[in-house]
Amino acid sequence: MTQPDLAALSEAVRSAAEARARHRRLSAQLDATGALVDTRRSELAELQRGLHVEQTDVRRLETFSPTKIWATLRGDTADRLAIERAEADAAALAVAGAQARLDSAIADAARVRSERDDLRGADYAYGEALAAYEVALRAAGGREAAELTAIADQLGVAAARQREITEAVEALRATKAALDEALVKLDSAGGWSTYDTFFGGGLVADMVKHSNISEATDAFTAVNRALERLSTELADLGASTVDGVEISDTLAVFDVLFDNVLSDWMVMDRISEARASAEKLDHRLAQLAEQLATSAVETSMRISTLLERREAILTAA
Repeated sequence: MTQPDLAALSEAVRSAAEARARHRRLSAQLDATGALVDTRRSELAELQRGLHVEQTDVRRLETFSPTKIWATLRGDTADRLAIERAEADAAALAVAGAQARLDSAIADAARVRSERDDLRGADYAYGEALAAYEVALRAAGGREAAELTAIADQLGVAAARQREITEAVEALRATKAALDEALVKLDSAGGWSTYDTFFGGGLVADMVKHSNISEATDAFTAVNRALERLSTELADLGASTVDGVEISDTLAVFDVLFDNVLSDWMVMDRISEARASAEKLDHRLAQLAEQLATSAVETSMRISTLLERREAILTAA
């Protein structure tokens, strides 16, 4: 058995070990995305129940009912109907947002499941590659045979981890970019809200304010979707990788910031809450970036050390 033959078989073991490790980590990701789908589905069901209640209240005021009779006697039918319609519209928007969140979670789970299914034979392929390498090493002899087998396996695991770290870093960068964009939109909305509240901005200012609020809401919705993707990528790296930086408790914070806002003061309060949450998240992302960078360096050094040892064994006289 020549050295090139052994090298090829070693590479087959390394590749198979990487695929097996990737398959197992995708299984962890699938658990995380599945849990998120369940959460989003429960949120949607709760909001749909709330929408049904609001729509029922509107119908009671629009049709002949004890509620309408009582409102008519009090002389506030029009005012109550306007309020109920506004609340029903807000509930409908909340349901639409929850449906979008559920659709996003389902799509992400389907993506992870598809990637995992593509590697369904990874365990078998690893066993076959390892068996072929073992036969060749025994035929070639040498006390380094067991060490070469171990190195090939460790290289595959390290390469899979390196890939997962890269994907987590990419998701982190996307989240940071989305957060930066959302903060710009939020500052603009905050400026117009202050002007409209304290200086009587008028119709034009009010229209601009609500336009900026709408853009800020969309921007923070994008932040939340990016956070969900980041949470998925982190799921298979283990707690030691994130070291106390919890992302999951931030999920859904930004999806409801401007739901059912009925006054200018409430708008300003929500903007203040959004900025506080965003600044806290920005700090967490900075911590996570440092930890991922450290993990990436450590993994790269581990791979280099293993490759050097493998080369030394294969080229030894």
